[in-house]
This record gives sequence, structure tokens and C-alpha cells, in this order.
Amino acid sequence: MQPALFSERYVDRMISYHAGIFRSLIAGGEIRDEDPDTLAWMYVSPVITLLSVCDRQPEREAKSLEKLDAHVKLFFRTFNIERGEK
Repeated sequence: MQPALFSERYVDRMISYHAGIFRSLIAGGEIRDEDPDTLAWMYVSPVITLLSVCDRQPEREAKSLEKLDAHVKLFFRTFNIERGEK
């Protein structure tokens, strides 16, 4: 696969998609009012990295899933708005 096609398909689309989700969550007061594109990069980058690890080393899938779970939990603990914080 050509690098530009890879970037469009697996990076740009994922960033754009998740930025849209974060825009909605910010508008709804669910997460902190930060730049949605930056949030998308922060959220998606480890996912892309872990997918690359699993592609090259399938035996690391279980450990990668543990890391992904920890990443998602940390991300939302960091950016969720607590009750009364709005």
C-alpha cells in the first residue's frame, strides 16, 4: 500500500471520525472543552501503534488489548467532566 493511501485510510479518516465524536461530546458537556482534533490525535495514535504491533507480532495481541484498555480508561478519566464541574 502506498504511504499516502495508508495515511488517508488509516490515519486521516480515523482522526476526522474521532474529532467529530469529540466535538459532539464537548458540545454535550460530556468532556472538557479542548481542541477536538488534538483530542483525536491523542486518542487514536496509541490505537494505530498497537494495531501495527499486532500486525507484526500477533502473539502480542493480548498484551496490546490490555494496553488499549488502560489507554482508553486513562483518556476518559483525564477528559471527562465530573458532576458539578460543568
